[in-house]
Amino acid sequence: MRSRALIAAALCSLVTTSAGAQNAAGAPLRVLCSNGIRVAMERLLPEAERAIGRRVSIRFSSSAALKQSIDQGEAFDVAILTPALVDELSRTGTLRAGTRTDLASVDLAVGVRAGSPKTDISTPDAMRRRLLAARSLTWTEGGAASAANLAMIEALGLREQLASRIVVQRVPGVAAETVARGENELVLLPLSEIQHAEGVEVLGLLPASFQRPVVMTAGIAARTAAADAAAALVGFLSGAGAAPALTAAGMKPAR
Repeated sequence: MRSRALIAAALCSLVTTSAGAQNAAGAPLRVLCSNGIRVAMERLLPEAERAIGRRVSIRFSSSAALKQSIDQGEAFDVAILTPALVDELSRTGTLRAGTRTDLASVDLAVGVRAGSPKTDISTPDAMRRRLLAARSLTWTEGGAASAANLAMIEALGLREQLASRIVVQRVPGVAAETVARGENELVLLPLSEIQHAEGVEVLGLLPASFQRPVVMTAGIAARTAAADAAAALVGFLSGAGAAPALTAAGMKPAR
Protein backbone atom coordinates (compact mmCIF):
# COMPACT_ATOMS: atom_id res chain seq x y z
CA MET A 1 0.00 0.00 0.00
CA ARG A 2 2.80 2.36 0.92
CA SER A 3 4.53 1.61 -2.41
CA ARG A 4 1.38 2.45 -4.37
CA ALA A 5 0.99 5.69 -2.43
CA LEU A 6 4.55 6.71 -3.20
CA ILE A 7 4.08 5.96 -6.89
CA ALA A 8 0.84 7.95 -6.97
CA ALA A 9 2.51 10.86 -5.23
CA ALA A 10 5.41 10.79 -7.68
CA LEU A 11 3.07 10.75 -10.67
CA CYS A 12 1.08 13.63 -9.21
CA SER A 13 4.26 15.62 -8.70
CA LEU A 14 5.37 14.89 -12.26
CA VAL A 15 2.05 16.02 -13.70
CA THR A 16 2.06 19.18 -11.57
CA THR A 17 5.62 20.05 -12.58
CA SER A 18 4.87 19.40 -16.25
CA ALA A 19 1.75 21.55 -16.11
CA GLY A 20 3.65 24.33 -14.40
CA ALA A 21 6.35 24.25 -17.07
CA GLN A 22 3.75 24.35 -19.83
CA ASN A 23 1.99 27.28 -18.17
CA ALA A 24 5.26 29.15 -17.79
CA ALA A 25 6.18 28.52 -21.42
CA GLY A 26 2.74 29.62 -22.57
CA ALA A 27 2.57 32.78 -20.47
CA PRO A 28 3.25 36.04 -22.30
CA LEU A 29 6.64 37.64 -21.91
CA ARG A 30 6.01 40.76 -19.81
CA VAL A 31 7.57 43.98 -21.11
CA LEU A 32 7.47 47.38 -19.44
CA CYS A 33 8.17 49.91 -22.16
CA SER A 34 8.70 53.66 -22.41
CA ASN A 35 6.30 55.62 -24.61
CA GLY A 36 9.34 56.94 -26.47
CA ILE A 37 9.60 53.72 -28.46
CA ARG A 38 5.91 52.79 -28.44
CA VAL A 39 5.18 53.28 -32.15
CA ALA A 40 8.06 51.04 -33.20
CA MET A 41 7.24 48.39 -30.58
CA GLU A 42 3.63 48.16 -31.69
CA ARG A 43 4.75 47.67 -35.29
CA LEU A 44 7.37 45.11 -34.31
CA LEU A 45 5.19 43.07 -31.95
CA PRO A 46 3.88 40.44 -34.41
CA GLU A 47 7.33 39.86 -35.91
CA ALA A 48 8.94 39.79 -32.47
CA GLU A 49 6.52 37.13 -31.29
CA ARG A 50 7.26 35.00 -34.32
CA ALA A 51 11.00 35.48 -33.84
CA ILE A 52 11.03 34.33 -30.21
CA GLY A 53 8.18 31.81 -30.45
CA ARG A 54 6.26 33.35 -27.59
CA ARG A 55 3.53 35.87 -26.95
CA VAL A 56 4.60 39.29 -25.67
CA SER A 57 2.54 41.53 -23.39
CA ILE A 58 3.63 45.19 -23.32
CA ARG A 59 2.62 47.91 -20.87
CA PHE A 60 3.50 51.41 -22.05
CA SER A 61 4.04 54.48 -19.88
CA SER A 62 6.70 57.08 -19.16
CA SER A 63 10.08 55.74 -18.08
CA ALA A 64 9.73 57.43 -14.69
CA ALA A 65 6.28 55.92 -14.05
CA LEU A 66 7.46 52.45 -15.04
CA LYS A 67 10.52 52.73 -12.80
CA GLN A 68 8.23 53.61 -9.91
CA SER A 69 6.06 50.56 -10.63
CA ILE A 70 9.13 48.33 -10.69
CA ASP A 71 10.29 49.76 -7.37
CA GLN A 72 6.84 48.95 -5.98
CA GLY A 73 7.19 45.32 -7.03
CA GLU A 74 5.50 45.02 -10.41
CA ALA A 75 6.61 41.77 -12.05
CA PHE A 76 8.20 41.94 -15.49
CA ASP A 77 10.65 40.14 -17.75
CA VAL A 78 12.09 42.98 -19.86
CA ALA A 79 12.20 46.72 -19.19
CA ILE A 80 12.82 49.33 -21.90
CA LEU A 81 13.55 52.67 -20.27
CA THR A 82 16.00 55.55 -20.41
CA PRO A 83 19.65 54.58 -19.77
CA ALA A 84 19.95 56.25 -16.35
CA LEU A 85 16.99 54.28 -15.00
CA VAL A 86 18.25 51.01 -16.49
CA ASP A 87 21.64 51.65 -14.91
CA GLU A 88 20.01 52.34 -11.55
CA LEU A 89 17.98 49.13 -11.70
CA SER A 90 21.13 47.24 -12.66
CA ARG A 91 23.02 48.64 -9.65
CA THR A 92 20.26 47.53 -7.28
CA GLY A 93 20.18 44.04 -8.78
CA THR A 94 16.68 44.40 -10.19
CA LEU A 95 18.06 43.85 -13.69
CA ARG A 96 20.50 41.11 -14.61
CA ALA A 97 24.11 42.18 -14.89
CA GLY A 98 25.36 42.38 -18.44
CA THR A 99 21.91 42.62 -20.07
CA ARG A 100 21.87 46.41 -20.61
CA THR A 101 21.31 46.95 -24.35
CA ASP A 102 20.76 50.23 -26.19
CA LEU A 103 18.05 49.85 -28.83
CA ALA A 104 17.61 53.26 -30.44
CA SER A 105 17.77 57.01 -29.93
CA VAL A 106 15.34 59.75 -30.88
CA ASP A 107 15.66 63.53 -31.19
CA LEU A 108 13.46 65.94 -29.28
CA ALA A 109 10.89 67.91 -31.23
CA VAL A 110 8.02 70.38 -31.05
CA GLY A 111 4.53 69.60 -32.27
CA VAL A 112 1.52 71.75 -33.15
CA ARG A 113 -2.11 71.08 -33.95
CA ALA A 114 -2.54 69.80 -37.49
CA GLY A 115 -3.13 72.64 -39.94
CA SER A 116 -1.48 75.29 -37.76
CA PRO A 117 0.89 77.79 -39.40
CA LYS A 118 4.49 76.60 -39.52
CA THR A 119 7.25 78.79 -38.13
CA ASP A 120 10.99 78.29 -38.02
CA ILE A 121 12.46 76.99 -34.74
CA SER A 122 15.82 75.81 -36.05
CA THR A 123 17.92 78.37 -34.17
CA PRO A 124 17.90 79.48 -30.51
CA ASP A 125 16.55 82.93 -31.49
CA ALA A 126 13.80 81.41 -33.62
CA MET A 127 12.86 78.99 -30.86
CA ARG A 128 12.78 81.82 -28.33
CA ARG A 129 10.38 83.83 -30.49
CA ARG A 130 8.08 80.84 -31.02
CA LEU A 131 7.95 79.95 -27.34
CA LEU A 132 7.18 83.54 -26.37
CA ALA A 133 4.37 83.64 -28.93
CA ALA A 134 2.78 80.41 -27.67
CA ARG A 135 -0.41 80.50 -25.64
CA SER A 136 0.72 77.36 -23.82
CA LEU A 137 3.19 74.51 -24.06
CA THR A 138 3.04 71.03 -22.62
CA TRP A 139 5.00 67.84 -22.03
CA THR A 140 4.88 64.79 -19.76
CA GLU A 141 5.92 65.09 -16.14
CA GLY A 142 9.03 62.99 -15.62
CA GLY A 143 9.08 62.12 -19.32
CA ALA A 144 12.23 61.64 -21.34
CA ALA A 145 12.08 65.20 -22.72
CA SER A 146 11.24 66.99 -19.49
CA ALA A 147 14.76 67.84 -18.30
CA ALA A 148 15.87 69.00 -21.76
CA ASN A 149 12.81 71.24 -22.13
CA LEU A 150 13.43 72.93 -18.81
CA ALA A 151 17.14 73.35 -19.58
CA MET A 152 16.32 74.97 -22.92
CA ILE A 153 13.85 77.39 -21.38
CA GLU A 154 16.37 78.30 -18.70
CA ALA A 155 19.13 78.83 -21.28
CA LEU A 156 16.84 81.10 -23.29
CA GLY A 157 16.09 83.17 -20.21
CA LEU A 158 12.38 82.42 -20.41
CA ARG A 159 11.71 80.70 -17.10
CA GLU A 160 9.68 83.54 -15.59
CA GLN A 161 7.93 84.54 -18.82
CA LEU A 162 6.73 80.99 -19.55
CA ALA A 163 6.08 79.74 -16.02
CA SER A 164 2.34 80.35 -16.19
CA ARG A 165 2.04 78.86 -19.69
CA ILE A 166 3.70 75.50 -19.06
CA VAL A 167 1.20 72.67 -18.59
CA VAL A 168 2.87 69.52 -17.28
CA GLN A 169 0.85 66.37 -17.94
CA ARG A 170 0.83 63.98 -14.99
CA VAL A 171 -0.79 61.21 -17.04
CA PRO A 172 1.73 59.70 -19.48
CA GLY A 173 0.81 59.59 -23.15
CA VAL A 174 -1.74 62.43 -23.28
CA ALA A 175 0.39 65.52 -23.93
CA ALA A 176 0.09 65.35 -27.73
CA GLU A 177 -3.63 64.66 -27.47
CA THR A 178 -4.19 67.94 -25.62
CA VAL A 179 -2.61 69.79 -28.56
CA ALA A 180 -4.75 67.89 -31.06
CA ARG A 181 -7.83 68.98 -29.09
CA GLY A 182 -6.65 72.60 -29.01
CA GLU A 183 -6.18 72.68 -25.25
CA ASN A 184 -2.48 73.52 -25.60
CA GLU A 185 -0.57 75.13 -28.46
CA LEU A 186 2.83 73.41 -28.43
CA VAL A 187 3.92 69.96 -27.30
CA LEU A 188 7.59 69.19 -26.60
CA LEU A 189 8.33 65.48 -26.75
CA PRO A 190 10.57 62.92 -28.47
CA LEU A 191 9.98 63.00 -32.23
CA SER A 192 8.65 59.43 -32.18
CA GLU A 193 5.80 60.49 -29.88
CA ILE A 194 4.79 63.45 -32.02
CA GLN A 195 5.02 62.41 -35.66
CA HIS A 196 2.46 59.62 -35.33
CA ALA A 197 0.07 61.39 -32.96
CA GLU A 198 -3.32 61.90 -34.61
CA GLY A 199 -4.20 65.53 -35.15
CA VAL A 200 -0.66 66.76 -34.46
CA GLU A 201 2.13 67.78 -36.84
CA VAL A 202 5.85 68.17 -36.25
CA LEU A 203 6.86 71.82 -36.19
CA GLY A 204 10.55 70.96 -36.04
CA LEU A 205 13.39 69.59 -33.94
CA LEU A 206 14.87 71.45 -31.01
CA PRO A 207 17.89 73.52 -32.11
CA ALA A 208 21.15 71.60 -32.06
CA SER A 209 22.46 73.46 -29.01
CA PHE A 210 19.45 72.28 -26.97
CA GLN A 211 19.12 68.82 -28.47
CA ARG A 212 19.44 65.91 -26.06
CA PRO A 213 18.52 62.75 -27.97
CA VAL A 214 16.68 60.23 -25.84
CA VAL A 215 18.11 56.72 -25.82
CA MET A 216 15.87 53.70 -25.28
CA THR A 217 17.68 50.95 -23.38
CA ALA A 218 16.57 47.40 -22.53
CA GLY A 219 17.40 45.26 -19.53
CA ILE A 220 16.30 41.80 -18.39
CA ALA A 221 14.72 41.28 -14.99
CA ALA A 222 16.87 39.46 -12.45
CA ARG A 223 13.88 37.42 -11.29
CA THR A 224 12.49 36.46 -14.68
CA ALA A 225 11.63 32.82 -15.20
CA ALA A 226 11.91 33.36 -18.95
CA ALA A 227 15.51 34.50 -19.31
CA ASP A 228 16.05 32.81 -22.68
CA ALA A 229 12.91 34.32 -24.22
CA ALA A 230 13.76 37.72 -22.73
CA ALA A 231 17.26 37.57 -24.21
CA ALA A 232 15.83 36.53 -27.56
CA LEU A 233 13.46 39.50 -27.56
CA VAL A 234 16.22 41.98 -26.70
CA GLY A 235 18.40 40.40 -29.39
CA PHE A 236 15.64 40.80 -31.96
CA LEU A 237 14.93 44.43 -31.01
CA SER A 238 18.62 45.36 -31.19
CA GLY A 239 19.21 43.49 -34.44
CA ALA A 240 19.02 44.45 -38.10
CA GLY A 241 15.49 43.10 -38.46
CA ALA A 242 14.05 45.77 -36.18
CA ALA A 243 15.91 48.68 -37.77
CA PRO A 244 13.35 49.54 -40.50
CA ALA A 245 10.50 49.86 -37.99
CA LEU A 246 12.64 51.98 -35.67
CA THR A 247 13.63 54.27 -38.53
CA ALA A 248 10.02 54.57 -39.72
CA ALA A 249 9.04 55.61 -36.19
CA GLY A 250 11.50 58.51 -36.32
CA MET A 251 14.23 56.78 -34.34
CA LYS A 252 17.87 55.94 -35.03
CA PRO A 253 18.77 52.26 -34.41
CA ALA A 254 21.64 51.86 -31.97
CA ARG A 255 23.36 49.33 -34.27
